Amino acid sequence: MDEMALDDQAIRPIIEGSDLVGGIYYMNYDEGVIVSNDKWKDDAGGIPRHCYLLATATDWENPDEFEEEDAYAVLLRATGPEKLPAEDDLMKVREEAMRRKITNDTGVDTRNVPGSSEEIMDVLTKNEIQFSGINAKILGTIYETDDGVQFGSDVETFYSSARYKVYKPRPEALSKIFQLIQLDQSESDDSVIRLGRVRYTSTERNSELYDATVPLDINDVVGNKTALFGMTRTGKSNTMKVLATNIFEHAVETDQEIGQLLFDPAGEYANVNTQDDETALADIHDDVVTVYSWGGGGDDVESLQIDFFDYQQIDEVWQTIKLHLTRDRDYVNSFKAANPVAPEQQDDNRGEVNEAVRCQSALYACLIRAGFETPNGFSTPIPTNVNVRNAVNAHLDDNDPDFENSDFGPSGWSFVDENRLEEFWDIVANNREDINNADEDWITNDVEAMLTMFNQEAGNGYQILEELRRYHDPGTQGYYPDIIYDSLADGDIVIVDLTSGTDEINQRISKTIVERVVERQVDMFTNGQEPHNIEVYVEEAHRLFGSDYLDDADATDPYVRLAKEAAKYNIGLIYATQEVSGVDGRVLANTANWIVTHLNNRNETKELSRYYNFEDFERLTLEAEDVGFARVKTLSGQFIVPTQIDKFDQDLITRAGNRYEQRYGDGDSSRQETL
Repeated sequence: MDEMALDDQAIRPIIEGSDLVGGIYYMNYDEGVIVSNDKWKDDAGGIPRHCYLLATATDWENPDEFEEEDAYAVLLRATGPEKLPAEDDLMKVREEAMRRKITNDTGVDTRNVPGSSEEIMDVLTKNEIQFSGINAKILGTIYETDDGVQFGSDVETFYSSARYKVYKPRPEALSKIFQLIQLDQSESDDSVIRLGRVRYTSTERNSELYDATVPLDINDVVGNKTALFGMTRTGKSNTMKVLATNIFEHAVETDQEIGQLLFDPAGEYANVNTQDDETALADIHDDVVTVYSWGGGGDDVESLQIDFFDYQQIDEVWQTIKLHLTRDRDYVNSFKAANPVAPEQQDDNRGEVNEAVRCQSALYACLIRAGFETPNGFSTPIPTNVNVRNAVNAHLDDNDPDFENSDFGPSGWSFVDENRLEEFWDIVANNREDINNADEDWITNDVEAMLTMFNQEAGNGYQILEELRRYHDPGTQGYYPDIIYDSLADGDIVIVDLTSGTDEINQRISKTIVERVVERQVDMFTNGQEPHNIEVYVEEAHRLFGSDYLDDADATDPYVRLAKEAAKYNIGLIYATQEVSGVDGRVLANTANWIVTHLNNRNETKELSRYYNFEDFERLTLEAEDVGFARVKTLSGQFIVPTQIDKFDQDLITRAGNRYEQRYGDGDSSRQETL
């Protein structure tokens, strides 16, 4: 075989970028034992547990001896020490050497100590005791075909151990291995983002692994599930920020639109904080990041408030009100049991529609009495009949115009503004007998519950609604879930800041937004269109994807659909929680990417070991509490990689923002126009 043929082997640069650390003296189909030497280890920077090694039977330095059929390498991972055949004898010599060194160093007279001598070891013996055995697990075989470099997760055969040399890849060689094997990309890395770098152990005295990039194929994330498991303060949120920033930068570089929706229960995505180098994910670029928050509405923050008088949002309004009213009182429970939401199919349910709209108008009167500001030009219908209108009009002051049938809308509906609305229901509330005499079915149980609240006939009445004014904005333009979805469809980042508002209401908001995202994506799919690429980030995922929630939830629940059907609709899910056991097994079984930091009990590592070969890293997972030190298994990845996740900081944000500026200018034209 000539030099040219040897140069054509894609594996050769990997071997040449590695350090010789020993040979194989025993191998089977699952593992091998490496003979190494202290000097070889030292020259290679040590061989830590979980270190990747390459065993090859090929002489890559000698073209005359090279055989193309031997152009492969067995990929190994060091797992621990192993006894050599002469280990017992070597142990005795090592013990003698240790005793000699200690006694000499401490000045003890050893002339009369049995077994000691001035020269305990000759040069050959000194050399021999530096040899040691290392057990290594076989991860697979790297080999080359006409189609390029391939990887098999086992060994097809093995030869006499004397043929193998073992190498430790340096950072650049490791990166090349990941590119060829983990991502199967020999020519292009257009779909690759950086997650972090290889890290073998918690102790890193002389780490030179920053350039040993751990790549992530963007296609593994988009439309798939990614799990982040680990105790609090071990880097889950940092990982989410790194992912979001790098996905955005990748989308910019490749002219893609990947919307990203992050729910922010602690405010750390939306707001600058010290742990992130005085920056925040929201700082990437004003044109592409929108933060939604209660009480927002400034230049930099949009409001999560809703217009309580927008009849198109009545379902959301009513759910928000009911979640807020937690007092266990008869009048409150009756109020919450009412139904001001009309059925979707209205043509065949006119009676139900009229009852719901009547109840809705009474609700609006309660809100006005509680101090809610109405939007400009507000009016609302009151479904009536002539008998009820006459009964109400009989109690008007002489100067007040009568309530009459409107010239527009369904027959019998009166449209009134805020002043007349309160006036109408005040007359009804204080003259129930007259109204019932006019139409005994007009004041339903639902309306009666509204009147009790409106007229403050029990407890604090309408005053218990006053605290809800902080969730109301009469100037809101449009329904925020629809606005958020449109931003996501354009490839923007949307951060929903949930640091204010009750837990129940925040959960309702999150659920409503997810529901709208799923609905809109499903609509596109069923209409024959390709749904947009959207990533949803969820913390405290055990609340939403645990067995208790999924078993009790309806099949139409947005989180159930997100857990089961999201991939079909191009919705990626990145979820984080502290415990593997907190997530339903059906969700775990369909999770493509796993990022695991520190777990503090064996029950969790046992549960984790049911997936892939995480049991190999149990000790590291239990003991290493370093922030961002994770075990990573990706959809494309052939094996788990111990990884130090990159730190989210100002440099990362600045780089992403600059890439956007370079491609799309200073914001004078939209990204969509540029695309």
